[in-house]
Order: sequence, then structure tokens, then C-alpha cells
Amino acid sequence: MARGGKRPGAGRPKKDRTTQDCFESAEQYLEAVVQGRTTPDAVRVSAARALIKYQIPQQRAPLKSPTPTQLEKKAASNIEKAKLSEFEQKAAEIKRKLQTKGDNQYGD
Repeated sequence: MARGGKRPGAGRPKKDRTTQDCFESAEQYLEAVVQGRTTPDAVRVSAARALIKYQIPQQRAPLKSPTPTQLEKKAASNIEKAKLSEFEQKAAEIKRKLQTKGDNQYGD
């Protein structure tokens, strides 16, 4: 009589995986679960959620800084804008003074 070793039919029966769908990526699997095209399996869902951040590249802010020429142009533009706004303020003040002076001259 043999003792120990592998016996046919012993142990837990394996799960039938022929009915499970195969997906190219974790994102496609989760999309199918959300849309109801496949039944959710807790282990597969948690694995897909863990994998998705490695399959899809993250969007990051560009690290490219402006060139020195671009910085100079921007600085010159800002200076020009400041001069223009200062000129417009002075012109508006002079115009207001002339209007009030003209009103006093003919309004008497």
C-alpha cells in the first residue's frame, strides 16, 4: 500500500477560466466592468487598479523654460506696456484739466 504523494482527484478543483474575457490593458478591463460587458472579479479589479498607473503615462507639466531671447522680449514688452499705460494716464489727466478749464472759461 502506497503512502503519500500525488493522488488523482485530490485537492481543490481548478476554476474554469475559459469563460473569462482577455483584455489588452487594465484600462480596457475596468472599462468593460463599468459598462457591464464582463462580470467583475474582485481580484482582477484590484490588480487592474494597481496596474493602470504603470500602463498609462501621467500628464505632467512641461519643464521647458523660456530662452533668454524670449525673456528679453517679454521684459521689453512689459516695459513698453507700462510706459503706454503711464502715458495714457497722463493724457487722460491733461484732457480732464483742459475740459474743466474750458468749462470755466465759457460757462461764466
